[in-house]
Amino acid sequence: MVTLIFSIIAFFSGAIPFSIIFTKILSGKDVREVGDNNPGAVNAWKTAGALIGMSVMFVEFLKAILPIWLAYQYFDISGYDLVLVSAMPILGHSFSPFLKFKGGKALAVTAAMWLALFNVESAIVIFGLLAIMYTIQKNDAWTVNLVHFGFFLYGMITNISNQYISNTQFMFLWIFASLMMIYNHKNELQSFPQFKKFRDLFGVKFD
Repeated sequence: MVTLIFSIIAFFSGAIPFSIIFTKILSGKDVREVGDNNPGAVNAWKTAGALIGMSVMFVEFLKAILPIWLAYQYFDISGYDLVLVSAMPILGHSFSPFLKFKGGKALAVTAAMWLALFNVESAIVIFGLLAIMYTIQKNDAWTVNLVHFGFFLYGMITNISNQYISNTQFMFLWIFASLMMIYNHKNELQSFPQFKKFRDLFGVKFD
């Protein structure tokens, strides 16, 4: 029963469209009218500036981290029960009932899920890989998916499991998150990855 309650809480926490709410209240603009029309933190940044964008990013991370962290820290939810709770913010964000079961791409929520489960270790790996991939790759959809795959490889090689979730459970959760990420980027992934040329990386031309 506790797992079910936390799953529902996590789903609706993930479903709250903070990017739309914050941007509308603080700037009067609709975050869905810029870029790829995605109701996420990046478009909030583009629409209303860095301050609102960072505020949205913080809340988007928090709405996934809090229910997951509370579930295992104070209610002893672990194993596949924790996998279920951890998946719910992604599902809620991607298919928000507040947006007629449409939603964002859940990138911040997915990263926050891993941060909630594996703390600083996951942050270093994910953001480190993200920095590298953004440097060498032009297609953002491929960048985030390749970073997510890189995190999976890291997790399996280093046996990232802890007292709350095993490596097998990590694998199942990663598969779910990856399928959601691919689905949310299905249009952008139709084109191939676009790696930058060597001279573009350093701004040097070799003529």
